Amino acid sequence: MNCMLVGHYDRYILIDAGVMFPDYDELGVQKIIPDTTFIKKWSHKIEAVVITHGHEDHIGALPWVIPALDPHTPIYASSFTMELIKKRLKENGILVPSRLKVFKIRRRFKAGPFEIEPLRVTHSIPDCCGLVLRCADGTILHTGDWKIDESPLDGKTFDRQFLEELSKEGVTLMMSDSTNVLSPGRTVSESAVADALSRHISGAKGRIITTQFASNIHRLGSIKAAADVTGRKLVFIGMSLRTYLDAAWKDGKAPIDPSTLVKAEDIDAYAPKDLIIVTTGSQAEPRAALNLASYGSSHSFKLNKEDVILYSAKVIPGNESRVMKMLNRISEIGSTIVMGKNEGLHTSGHGYRGELEEVLQIVKPQHFLPIHGELLFLKEHELLGKSTGIRHTTVIKNGEMLGVSHLRNRRVLSNGFSSLGKENLQLMYSDGDKAFGTSTELCVDERLRIASDGIIVVSMEILRPQKIDGMVENTLKGKIKITTRCLWLDKGKLLDTLHKAAHATLSSCPVNCPLAHMERTVSEVLRKTVRKYSGKSPEVIAIALENPAGVLSDELNEKLSGNYNAGFGLPTLRKVVDGHPRRGPPNKMKAEDDSILHLENASEPSLLDDDAEPERFLPVEDSSISSPDYTERLTPNTDDSDELEEHEPEVRSDGTASNGDDSEVTGSQPKSSKPKRNKWKPEEVKKLIKMRGDLHSRFQVVKGRMALWEEISTSLLEDGITRSPAQCKSLWASLVQKYEESKNEKRSHKSWPYFEDMNKVLSDFEATATT
Repeated sequence: MNCMLVGHYDRYILIDAGVMFPDYDELGVQKIIPDTTFIKKWSHKIEAVVITHGHEDHIGALPWVIPALDPHTPIYASSFTMELIKKRLKENGILVPSRLKVFKIRRRFKAGPFEIEPLRVTHSIPDCCGLVLRCADGTILHTGDWKIDESPLDGKTFDRQFLEELSKEGVTLMMSDSTNVLSPGRTVSESAVADALSRHISGAKGRIITTQFASNIHRLGSIKAAADVTGRKLVFIGMSLRTYLDAAWKDGKAPIDPSTLVKAEDIDAYAPKDLIIVTTGSQAEPRAALNLASYGSSHSFKLNKEDVILYSAKVIPGNESRVMKMLNRISEIGSTIVMGKNEGLHTSGHGYRGELEEVLQIVKPQHFLPIHGELLFLKEHELLGKSTGIRHTTVIKNGEMLGVSHLRNRRVLSNGFSSLGKENLQLMYSDGDKAFGTSTELCVDERLRIASDGIIVVSMEILRPQKIDGMVENTLKGKIKITTRCLWLDKGKLLDTLHKAAHATLSSCPVNCPLAHMERTVSEVLRKTVRKYSGKSPEVIAIALENPAGVLSDELNEKLSGNYNAGFGLPTLRKVVDGHPRRGPPNKMKAEDDSILHLENASEPSLLDDDAEPERFLPVEDSSISSPDYTERLTPNTDDSDELEEHEPEVRSDGTASNGDDSEVTGSQPKSSKPKRNKWKPEEVKKLIKMRGDLHSRFQVVKGRMALWEEISTSLLEDGITRSPAQCKSLWASLVQKYEESKNEKRSHKSWPYFEDMNKVLSDFEATATT
């Protein structure tokens, strides 16, 4: 990106306003723009915009920069560049012809605090120029993009003589293109490329397809010359080719009359040996003609094995992978591809190291500032400047402001560059016709994360219990729908796992659990489930909606049909009793005289007072019963997100507690059919509280708290008490919950046997999330 502010005594001009193109990881982004908020803030100080040439990285941001400036700020450019600017501004509805000023080479004009004299340089686009900025305190040379072409096709050579004269005048500061500083030697002339193109076109017998940068009007002229020699007609396919050609035609610099081109729809009317197809797509852009043709999906032409592809371009760093894939597809079709340095089909528009060194030695600036290139290139160019005898050099970074003063007496030592501060500039992103903002505002990082790890959307219809005929149903029902995108589902196995995990998580939620808590809990559990299953961490969006009318309707229908159950449905219940004795939330079943089975939730926290509504963990409608091992593995830990907890145990008013691992059958069912519940005895509970209290300070600072629960479990085992770390942790959660409820109820202080023990541990701390 090129956009530089240059000024004198708080009066500034803006040199170029270019865009950058997104990397592969900036999904959906079309262009990257300079920080227009800063430009708008300084708009009263910016008196002109001066453009060096018409490449996108120098004019592409004008539709965003111009609206940020004062409405009367002029824009200066050469005639060909101005044609490109007019088209761009007209497309965006901001064309104001009175603001556009055309300059000519070696003709001085006034802009802001400077008298500016354009300097002719050679590049890969017509009308490229450098700028000489003169003011009372010194002279600045801005080279623009350049190379030294000794025999350019248009005959307009690099103005070396002007630089020699400027050196005698004295240059306070030189800013120079650094793109090819790592390439030794000198660039090849565009005339040599013209000869190579002519040679390959003359030797081809079938249809010829060329691809190159659309802005290289001189290269298009070379192809036209070879076509004329061989009697072939030209076809242009690609909007950008026509854009640059039309601008050059209007400015009188086009080597081709657009009206003589064969239309794309008429290709089949000509024999292959009579055509040259000039197309876009040298960088394998997704919608470019050559890339589409490599897939066989171009509407303009189809590739065949007799075609010869002349790749007259350079692969831009970062595009290597997709260009190679495109070339592989073309090779599979059977077309011949001609490319590579030895074929001579391309030359750079940026000077190599030898040319950069020559200009430094000609100009002999007092200060040197490398521009236009990666940081590595800028630093290498700085070293090159020092090697030519320039004492004052530095590298400027985005947002930095530097000052420099003229050395009127060369015997007087200069302070060199001085720092004037740094602005915190952010790159701005264009995403479509309207979306524009920072990467955070456009969620650029989130796009990549979703593309890489996928997304899960969970909708949950929660049916809370309602009071019917004086009876309160203490079971929570719900319906879950899961939708995934960009996620490997393992032929549906992962989706089944996600449903079970979601049901298990909701089963562990209290009846009065807030919807927001359900959403957070389910989201975290499903994310951990996928991470364990496939190593991905998808974005999970959980939406819980409450539908009390739904549960009322369901319960009324059940009562009217005579099949009302105070808990699970009968099919699910039979599954729990007959086939899966250790699966599902712990429940106590009663067989009554009417032979209708009812369920009481055995994990009801009897820590509550008799008049308080007990919390129940309950199943989710239309799902299989979730097993305790699911809950143990998947329920999120509020203390440590990396740890998973079991079902919470039941703590009874008599001081005992159950882990809820089994179901106990009473009534007509024989007691021997189910093992007894593994209860916590009061002395065991008190030991757990004491051990947890001894480690309380460590629980406040240690991240991996599960290791502390393992320590407590080991200590209990030494006393003959066999409890897993997760069981200890779950019981503590229930104790803390009851303690919080009992703090403001004086009678609970005496009725609950563990209040004093818990108060001793937690009185000095806020008991927020302790599991």
